[in-house]
Amino acid sequence: MRKHSIISKLLSGVMVLTAVVTMSSCSGFVDAVLGTTDSPSGSPTKPTTVAGIPSDASASANPTLPAEANTVIPNINYSVSSVSGTSVVRFDMTGIQDPSDPSKWVVLSGTGASDENIWVSIDGKAKGFKVVNTSETGSTSSKVDLVFLVDNSGSMSEEADAIANQIDAWATKLAATMDIRFGIVGFGYNVGMEYEHLINDYGVAGALNLTTADKVTEYLNRGGYGTGRTVGYVGADAEQLATIAQKDLYSKAGGECGIQALRFADEIFSFRSGANRVYVMLTDDCNYPGGNPEISIDYVKDPLKWPSAQGTIHSVISESKDELIRRTQEFVLNSELPWLPSDFTGGTIKYAKGDFSDVTLEDLPVTGALKNSYYIDITNVESLFDGKPHVVKITILSPTGTIRAEREFTITFKK
Repeated sequence: MRKHSIISKLLSGVMVLTAVVTMSSCSGFVDAVLGTTDSPSGSPTKPTTVAGIPSDASASANPTLPAEANTVIPNINYSVSSVSGTSVVRFDMTGIQDPSDPSKWVVLSGTGASDENIWVSIDGKAKGFKVVNTSETGSTSSKVDLVFLVDNSGSMSEEADAIANQIDAWATKLAATMDIRFGIVGFGYNVGMEYEHLINDYGVAGALNLTTADKVTEYLNRGGYGTGRTVGYVGADAEQLATIAQKDLYSKAGGECGIQALRFADEIFSFRSGANRVYVMLTDDCNYPGGNPEISIDYVKDPLKWPSAQGTIHSVISESKDELIRRTQEFVLNSELPWLPSDFTGGTIKYAKGDFSDVTLEDLPVTGALKNSYYIDITNVESLFDGKPHVVKITILSPTGTIRAEREFTITFKK
């Protein structure tokens, strides 16, 4: 979407970064069964306790935060493993920033620790658990599917090449140490005339399904330049992606619409089972759904439409926060603040200069979030596999009260 003539691009940055949650097997992490329960007839049933994981009896209730939360718990993912016949639920969670210094990441201590700072309850019942900080173990076993949502509207021409080069370099570096795949969706391009719609129809204009870092390099260096580097479809399913992109949902926004690109990836891309889904949205403008609630930011706010396992959204925005707020006030009926998806999903936000000269993706908070993630292992979970939704509540409160966060997730557990 071309910039409004009355708007000048500010050099102070805008947001985000994106982030993701990991699921991995508990194999080798929990090792021995401790306890059993008896059925009414007196015969033994499945054991409920695993060595190394505190029992529910040792857990205490989630504390009440003494003041407002000052940091954010990201979306969680879960996996289920069996250890000697006992089910273990593992929650995966990307890193949580220290509110006093966003360059630092919170180290979590679970049930029974002298410096306990995290509590988990399910349906109001306190759960014992063991937490592992990957920053301390050096684990790189997390499986991540990372999608870049790239605004390729005309107003992004100043920073487009820098963004493409950063994506290329960052993907290559992450792939060297992580089990990770990458996808790209270009959005905000005026596709109206191409699809014989009205001239002001904006939508998805390019995509690369989840693949390896070297394929990302090929996609971004096909010979185009500027915003054209994320226009067009490549890969074995290129023709299918291009056809689907013509559907109204993906081609009839009111302008740049990151949620449109998000939904395209979520519904079309080939995500791996058990992979943490992380999105990084790069834009310089508001979200313009054109009056369609299906591509409004409220779609991500609704946990029934965007459950926790769907992924965490990180934002990098090359426009000032004040200017974006002004635009939403000028175009009240059609504009939404672009960083809200990160707020709703627990992602990080980064402001950048208009030419992206002050940002490298490697230094973005999402990188720290991936490198400082957590595993939370819980037993005594058989009753959760009843096909009904259960409320998981996570509270984080440091002993000094300086780090505070709390969030609830509704999950229907499946083995």
